[in-house]
Amino acid sequence: MKALVLYDSLGGNTSKVAQRIHRTLQEADWVDSHLIKVEKVTELDFYEYDLLFLGSPVIAWGPTNAMRDLVMGRLRAYHGDRIRPSAPLRPGKFGVSFCTYSGTHIGVAEAIPLTKWFSSFLGHIGCQILDEWHIPGEFHGQEEANVAGRLGDIRGRPNEADLAEVENRVKGLLAGLDAWLKKT
Repeated sequence: MKALVLYDSLGGNTSKVAQRIHRTLQEADWVDSHLIKVEKVTELDFYEYDLLFLGSPVIAWGPTNAMRDLVMGRLRAYHGDRIRPSAPLRPGKFGVSFCTYSGTHIGVAEAIPLTKWFSSFLGHIGCQILDEWHIPGEFHGQEEANVAGRLGDIRGRPNEADLAEVENRVKGLLAGLDAWLKKT
């Protein structure tokens, strides 16, 4: 199975999560994982991968500009050629949306629109959506926001406990996929 962890990161939070996802995928001998930061992308064909992870920090309920531009560019490029009416599932194609967020005002509600946006794109290209992950991250540059928001003290997040949870989610996802693939 060929996997892609495509992400953007501004302060390093999303990079930590993406790297943990990638490292965990690499531990599975049946997964060929590729880690790409969106700024380094010149050409990318999502259809070359079986398992896609798309991640970004939450910026005003959405992804970074670079991630938005890449996803929208691919969506336009695939329309008419690969994206079909009713967006039928492509067998063996899976997707996970993830983000880091500080939730300084309304908590996880700030993050959900982003993962839904990623999942909508993945659904359009025929992926079965496996999950959407929202990982708290430190708000860089505004110390008061790190202790005064609805999430409480988020300094230093994602911390090792958050990353261990991400690793466990990836391992669980892979166990389910492995069992499913062996049945088909």
